This record gives sequence, C-alpha cells and structure tokens, in this order.
Amino acid sequence: MERYEIDKLRALPIEGVADRLGLKVKKHKALCPFHADSHPSLSFHVGHNTYKCFVCDAHGGPIDLSMKLTGKSFIEACKWLADEHNVILTEWKPAEKPKKEYPPDVEYLGRLVAHPVLNADARRFLFEERRIHPAVVQWLGITSISVATPCWRNGKPYYDAPSLLFPYRDRNGRLMNVQSRYLGRKEGVPRFRFPSGAECRIYGLQVLERLKTGEGLWLSEGVTDCLALLSSGRKAIAIPGATLLKPEDVKLLASLREEKKTVFHIFPDKDEAGERLYRQLLNAANEIGACLIKDELPEGYKDFGQWWASQI
Repeated sequence: MERYEIDKLRALPIEGVADRLGLKVKKHKALCPFHADSHPSLSFHVGHNTYKCFVCDAHGGPIDLSMKLTGKSFIEACKWLADEHNVILTEWKPAEKPKKEYPPDVEYLGRLVAHPVLNADARRFLFEERRIHPAVVQWLGITSISVATPCWRNGKPYYDAPSLLFPYRDRNGRLMNVQSRYLGRKEGVPRFRFPSGAECRIYGLQVLERLKTGEGLWLSEGVTDCLALLSSGRKAIAIPGATLLKPEDVKLLASLREEKKTVFHIFPDKDEAGERLYRQLLNAANEIGACLIKDELPEGYKDFGQWWASQI
C-alpha cells in the first residue's frame, strides 16, 4: 500500500469512522468500548482527527480505532476503512516491493464484458437487495463473474469472484475501464477494484447523450446509488468516491453547464464522506457558475440506494 493511500485513510473524519464502527457519537463523545463505561469518556478531537479515552487512555486516529475495535491487523483495518468509506485504493502490495503496473488491456476487458451474464449472486444483489430496474442493468451492460478473472491477457487473477463488473464508457459508448464489486463473504477481499494502472473516472457518461437542455442531472457517490437514481427515472452519473473528484471531471461539469444549461442535483450520503463530496461539488459548482441543488433523504436512510430499495 502506498504512503499517500495511508494518509488518505488517516484523513477520514474520525467521528464518521466511529459511526461506521457502531459507536454512538453525541457532542464529540461516546461510550468507550475498551472498558466498562457507563458515562461517555471517549472524546473526539475533530481538529486533530483523533480520539482519546480519559479513563483507560485508549487513543489514536481512524486507523488505530479500526484496528483496536475490530481486532484487525494494520493492512486489514486499512482495507476495511477503504471499503466502508468508498475510498478506491490501488492494488494491494507491499510498499518495499513495488510491482510494475501496466495500463489496462481495454481490448481484453471489452471481450470480458461483451456478452453480459448475471449469475445468481449478481441477480440477488441487483434485483432483490437493491431493486435496480433490469432495463438499467441491460442498458449499461453490467455483467458478472463466478470465477476469479485476470485483468490483462496472460495475467494472474485480479477480479475476485463472485463479482459484478461495471463497464466504464465515455459519452459515445467507448469502453474505458471496468470496475468490479465483490459479492462474496471472504474476509480481507476489497469490495471495489479497478485493474492495476487504471485511471478512476466518472461512471455512466452514456447518459449525457440523453440529457436534454435544462434537464436535471444527479451526481451520486458510487455506482450502486447511480443505478438506483437511474431506476427511479432520474438522469445520473457517479463519482466513485469523495476523494476522487478530478480537475477533468470539473471541466466536464462546466461543459455541461455551457452546452445544455444543466442543473445539478445531489442526494448526499448521510455520513462524513457524503458531506465531504457535497462540499467539493458545491465548491466546483460555484467556480463554474453552476447550480447544485441538495436533495434531502427521508429520515432514517443513509443513502439514496437504501431509500430506493425500501420503496419497491
């Protein structure tokens, strides 16, 4: 794992990490899980992004809290944090033995997703758990694998199985990349993976060719929320994570404002990562003179995908 990736995880808001770990944080305090605590003695310092118990002296940052509370090793705790907060990391590898990275073999990836097939795990996840409309799945060419699959010709298995495969295409439908979403239960397997050396970009760009002048476009965090928004009849694209908004993506949003007078919308996830993405997008919208409307989720729902699944 690269140093900058570790720094990215250490920068995750400590109270958001605590919430994902099941701690009930109120006014920057929580019951300490590391000793018998009847009065909240675990304090969170938002400015320093740390926690400290003034009774048992447990202390540290987001990674330390994850390790101590889950019993995971450093690497496993980092993987867990990445999965829970939609932080896309590069291929897991020892820093002292860096592997040569090759650009994704788009020709091979094209054959991998050329004939979409959904296995039982994929159908259960998409249609039963997430209530995604079959027409959306078919239009985007989503497929699945049941055995571990290489990401380049003659390469070792990289996409874990069972997994969904999401083709990333440009506005004209040209394949750029393929992201996997692990559906199994094996511990330590990253939930989301891109081929080694791949550049992470916006998902669902094909929808822009169907966007009418003055029509709303929803910006979502992650592919599954994007699928739910599309299933609801909204036009939507996905930014893979709150830490991955690139200058090129901002230029794209600016071009949409100029070309089609697009009004942007967002249902922010109700966690620190979701709010961070919303603030990033709001700043970007202000820079390009665009309108970003914040749509609120009903009480009790963490993200749009969860709310959508409950409505069907």
